[in-house]
Amino acid sequence: MPTIRDVSQLAKVSQATVSRVLNGTAPVSRSKREAVLAAIERLAYQPNTFARSLATNRSHAIGALVSELSSAAYGDIVRGIESVIEERGMHLVVSSGHARSDVELSSFEFLKERRTDALILQIDATDDDDLVEWVRKSDLPVMIVGRLIHAIEERCVYLDNVTGGAIATRHLLERGHRRIAHIAGLKRLADARDRLTGYRRALAEADVAYDESLVAEGGFIEDGGYRAMEELLERGAGFTAVFASNDQSAAGALKALRQAGLRVPDDVSLVGFDDLFIAHYLHPALTTVRQPFAEMGQAAARLALMSLGIDEEKEVTRRFEPVLMERDSVAAR
Repeated sequence: MPTIRDVSQLAKVSQATVSRVLNGTAPVSRSKREAVLAAIERLAYQPNTFARSLATNRSHAIGALVSELSSAAYGDIVRGIESVIEERGMHLVVSSGHARSDVELSSFEFLKERRTDALILQIDATDDDDLVEWVRKSDLPVMIVGRLIHAIEERCVYLDNVTGGAIATRHLLERGHRRIAHIAGLKRLADARDRLTGYRRALAEADVAYDESLVAEGGFIEDGGYRAMEELLERGAGFTAVFASNDQSAAGALKALRQAGLRVPDDVSLVGFDDLFIAHYLHPALTTVRQPFAEMGQAAARLALMSLGIDEEKEVTRRFEPVLMERDSVAAR
């Protein structure tokens, strides 16, 4: 069975360097880390993880708590986190909060009890004040993804959702639309409120009056978008374009429009938000606002590693900018 000495000899580094790579106790140059990892793989070296955990008081695992494991967006966040920490020989422990504050708290405690070294949270149901209290009382570093809480802003990685909502709406305005409906997310969610704010801001900039009858709450799921579109059509308010609060609700809205005999984009133009993989495969392909979920997960992971002293302190992007992805679901009016 290969030993740490065998790894050090093959990698041509000291045993202390191998230990630092395995334990994450101090920074190691990229070339040496790659040499050690290559030697470990070649020798099929298996460190005694339990003994190493006792010796260092670390589990060499990061905990991630997301709203729903089934969501493609949250899956991208998890993959982003994992892509960073696996380079440090660490593992990811994942739990779901199912958008319920009691489950989120239970999952948060579960991850702490599993002796994870740091926690990365992407949760919606727990309010800001409670989340701040969790962070401040935790003896582990805690980072927040997809949400800006000013009291702990240095721990947050987030998207500028106000600008994103404005970008989506401006695109429709620039194509000549003036009756623009909005399928909003749940009002209790800050990102949904911010996207609505961006929608209203873009309308105001174009001197287009805000019309409450053109806004329906659909949440961030397909069925919600479908029902919100049905509601908008039943109101008979008249619109030529729709900004949906995310791609999933846009997919539901697209189905409702088709069932009503309306064509996208010939009769109604449609813009989503997030740029999930489904945006490429809808017909027509969905114009949407990109949210870089994987990059946000990577940023949160880097902040966690820096807080543990595993990575050197460096500038990490916390505030991400949305980008319009033009496809086929918008036509000029």
